[in-house]
Amino acid sequence: MSAEQALFDAYREWRRLSKAESKAISLKDWNLLAECQKLLQNLQPVITRLTQEAQDEWKKSGADFEAKKARLRETVAGLIELARENQLSLRVARALLQAQGRQLAEAGRTLKRQQHSYAPARSSGWMSFS
Repeated sequence: MSAEQALFDAYREWRRLSKAESKAISLKDWNLLAECQKLLQNLQPVITRLTQEAQDEWKKSGADFEAKKARLRETVAGLIELARENQLSLRVARALLQAQGRQLAEAGRTLKRQQHSYAPARSSGWMSFS
């Protein structure tokens, strides 16, 4: 397999993982999201290495280097856009979860106030003998 083919296979894997990230965010499956992000992080050095190997391959073969780089930039731009969309979705999900957390905290405080209002007064344990 050529370095170029391996590189674009790696980019297809990046796209697959980005789409899985998107699904994980929409399902609020934080374990799946973390796994996707870990795999993407591990893929980065592979892509860096394959990019260099593909560029060396193009130079040696006399391929249209600028055309190959343009295709590469186009592919990466699409993947970066997917990553931006995922970041935005994640920010929205996080904001919603934080708002829910604040609502739950306020409900807890309200419940505590109500318990204090309706709870019978405790006796001190002292009895008066007169």
